Amino acid sequence: MEYRFEKRLCEGYAEEVRRILYKADGEFVPALSSRNGTTQKNLSGGATATADPVEYFEVMRQQAFVLALEGEKVVGFLSFIPHHRIEMAGEKVVCAYVSTIVVDPAYRGKGLTEGMYEKLFDEIEDNCVATRTWSKNHAHIHILEKEHFRLADTLKDDRGLGIDTVYYVKELP
Repeated sequence: MEYRFEKRLCEGYAEEVRRILYKADGEFVPALSSRNGTTQKNLSGGATATADPVEYFEVMRQQAFVLALEGEKVVGFLSFIPHHRIEMAGEKVVCAYVSTIVVDPAYRGKGLTEGMYEKLFDEIEDNCVATRTWSKNHAHIHILEKEHFRLADTLKDDRGLGIDTVYYVKELP
């Protein structure tokens, strides 16, 4: 597996990233097709999922990426915003903010998420990495803990009853 750092998603990979994103749309809470972007604050109710997360994709594709490649085929991606100002636990910090991470279902369980995070850590200039997910996303939380991220903030019931938004951060040397 090769991991490629891209400051901007090149057109040659855009359709493959879109395919993987669309396949995973409903796995996110809330679905990506109900969001207007990658940094949206209000994640509970309101918007209705459409059949197509096109708005989310168009915002995301303007970000930087780490791609997991098998040959020239994209099998996973991590999108992020370098030097992003994010509020966690009432504090504003500037970190590389991982907005989206998806591995094609056929390639899950093979360490690709860890590989993409490691490539990110090696390539970025920021001295911390932050991300958010939902409290029931146990697979991603397990990886974050394994990669030594710490829980930085919890927004109780932010995504619905019993589903918290959780922010994780990792300081880099």
